[in-house]
Amino acid sequence: MHGPSDTSVGGDRFEALYRGCYQAIFAYVLRRTGDDAEAVADLVAEVFVVALRKQDAIPPAPQDRLWLFGVARRIVLDHRRRHERLLGLLSLLQARAASETDTGYGQPARIRVQAAMDKLRPADREVLQLTIWDGMSHAEAAHVLGCTPNAVALRLHKAMSPLTAGHESRSTPSQFAPDGSRSQL
Repeated sequence: MHGPSDTSVGGDRFEALYRGCYQAIFAYVLRRTGDDAEAVADLVAEVFVVALRKQDAIPPAPQDRLWLFGVARRIVLDHRRRHERLLGLLSLLQARAASETDTGYGQPARIRVQAAMDKLRPADREVLQLTIWDGMSHAEAAHVLGCTPNAVALRLHKAMSPLTAGHESRSTPSQFAPDGSRSQL
């Protein structure tokens, strides 16, 4: 059983560990996740919650610091696994949404569209999804993306160019007659 002095000694030890290692643990988590400072702070808080709960398992200095890095490593790995599962779920939901809105061209068309989308830069893909899939206006998409409606229009044009270039060459008959003059379509 612990006496009253044991609790304060444990609290002082935890506080010293927290003060001495917070910056190093924060930097470690930041380097391994690349997340924003708020998300990193949440993960670091998780590390110290584990340390607080398991005070009795913390080895004496200098191994206590290494023990804390081990906890941080496991929390970062758990965070990555959660993030990867979330991305997989989002991908599955997008695939289901695409199949529900299929216009009769069948799975090969969906595969071509997904392949074309995968080739786009993430910013271009996002503007396409917001305006076309989610039905947002340029102003609405601009609000979501934190840019101007003109920037959305430019990104949308840039995103659509490679997608429509291949499609138009396969599906649109030539507008020029064999002699080079424009034909009447």
